[in-house]
Amino acid sequence: MPHEDITNKGPRRIDIAWIYLKTLFKYAGWKVIISVCMMTFLGLIQGIGLLMIIPFLHLIGVKGTEGVSTGFVSHIARIMMSIGIPLTLFTVLLSYIAIVSLQAAASWYQKVLNAKIVHGFSCFLRNRLYKALADMDWLSFIRTRSSDIAQVITTDMQRVASGTQELLLLASTIIIILVHIGIAFLLSVPMSIFALICSGILFVILHPLNQKAYLSGKRLRTGMKDMFSSVMENLGGMKITKTYDLDQRNVARFHDITYGVADDIVHFTKVSAYTHMFYEIGAVIAISSFLYLAVEIARMATMNLLLIVFIFTRLLPKVSAIQNMIQYVLNSIPSFESDLTMQRRFEEAKEVRSDIATPQTIYLKKGIHFQKVSFMYDKLQDIYALRDVDITIRAQCMTAIVGPSGAGKSTLADMIMGLLTPDEGIILIDGEPLMDTELYDWRHSVGYVPQDAFLFNDTIRKNLLWARPEATEDELWEALSLARAEGFVKNLSKGMDTCLGDRGIYLSGGERQRISLARALLRKPSLLLLDEATSSLDVENEHYIQDAIEGLHGSLTIIVIAHRLSTIRRADKIIVLECGNVAEEGSWDELIKKPEGRFQMMALA
Repeated sequence: MPHEDITNKGPRRIDIAWIYLKTLFKYAGWKVIISVCMMTFLGLIQGIGLLMIIPFLHLIGVKGTEGVSTGFVSHIARIMMSIGIPLTLFTVLLSYIAIVSLQAAASWYQKVLNAKIVHGFSCFLRNRLYKALADMDWLSFIRTRSSDIAQVITTDMQRVASGTQELLLLASTIIIILVHIGIAFLLSVPMSIFALICSGILFVILHPLNQKAYLSGKRLRTGMKDMFSSVMENLGGMKITKTYDLDQRNVARFHDITYGVADDIVHFTKVSAYTHMFYEIGAVIAISSFLYLAVEIARMATMNLLLIVFIFTRLLPKVSAIQNMIQYVLNSIPSFESDLTMQRRFEEAKEVRSDIATPQTIYLKKGIHFQKVSFMYDKLQDIYALRDVDITIRAQCMTAIVGPSGAGKSTLADMIMGLLTPDEGIILIDGEPLMDTELYDWRHSVGYVPQDAFLFNDTIRKNLLWARPEATEDELWEALSLARAEGFVKNLSKGMDTCLGDRGIYLSGGERQRISLARALLRKPSLLLLDEATSSLDVENEHYIQDAIEGLHGSLTIIVIAHRLSTIRRADKIIVLECGNVAEEGSWDELIKKPEGRFQMMALA
């Protein structure tokens, strides 16, 4: 599967790694410090456990311990005698059991603490990104693919968590290695230096594999991004895919993507396996050379030789593990980089929010006025979605907005709701400019019903309460009644506690729209905006929605965006849009009688 060139893009790897470490310490600084202290303690305990081998061998009479360990044994004996414990085989074994038990308990605590750090950190990153997502403006949101957001919040954050786990293990392993090296230096400085040089040589030789691990992580992230996008698009378009009999084309595309991801994972596994293989070969060469020099040249005592060999046979696999851990951490860095990039992009697009914690409803008294409003989605293309729009929407009246596809109706609706801000001109609410700090109060005052009703896979009650959690039972039924949905809800087997299925699949299109309308009305809005809410309904369900709208006529400000002109016959005012401009406006009777008018042509078509 082809991948984009990722070798020289974005910030340097070291910069991203540094930001990652700073972010981790900012979130869990004291926990990380405690974890490092526990790692040091565990390393020391392991070291003491190793040193306890010497008095044990001395006490059971192993030859070769007398000359090289008497001083150490005497030191241990003095310590034990000072606390009233004689140096015997029983006490040495008992001390060893106590040390191992303490090590096991400390290790348990450290693992739990590390788990809290790792998963807490991933939650912190997820929540931080989701907060930035919720706070960014609508234009930036619609320019971002949903699959990209989903991938960063799920897969990328999981990889960052795995990398953090490896980072903590890396720190622990390094500390244990340092303790082992310290003990080795007590036994033989020259041979310890030789062993360290061998380990260093292996580390330097295999260092280039780290770059491969990092680039493998970049490729894997790109592949996962493609897979997420494919899944999201295929699920969203499954109905039309089946209708067009294109199932197998999607299957083939998904097949290529998944195998590409599998290839990337295998490639990283190869890099890790290479590291392990070369370390195994290098370790056996180093130990063999070490033994030859120790026996034939240095003439080390048998006991010291056995101990130092024992130490370095435990040490070399840990050096190999360090290399693998570094590669796993580097493999996860691209995922943190994607989170960081998306976080910054979202924060740069943040909307200005009022300091008021609870939004206040704005009750329209006069109306909404667009004063020479123009807007472009992409300024580079210089194509206006709206151009010099100058209209007034009167309060407590019903205003209809009509026009062909691409005329700018949905853009106008988004501007009315404060989701988009004008590039030119100004929007006035009751004569006052709709400023950034008032947007949340204004949106709190709007009830919105889109063309595709958005419903959760939950009960009718939960779907309604999502819009206004504090609503009472009577208010729920009142909203259903106003939306002409009370009758069919009462006839359901579980009434308001009936589960709707995924996206409300268990209801008909008209029933879903009436529940969506009831949810909007439950907010007690001062403005109700229906964005082509009846365009995909049959005549009967359109009649229910139309009847509900007429029942609300005069009690609040209503804006209806419609393709079907039958739904707007009783509108107080009709605004006709064409190519982003206001073509004409007036009542039904005025526009239908206008010779060669745009509305007349639409009505007669």
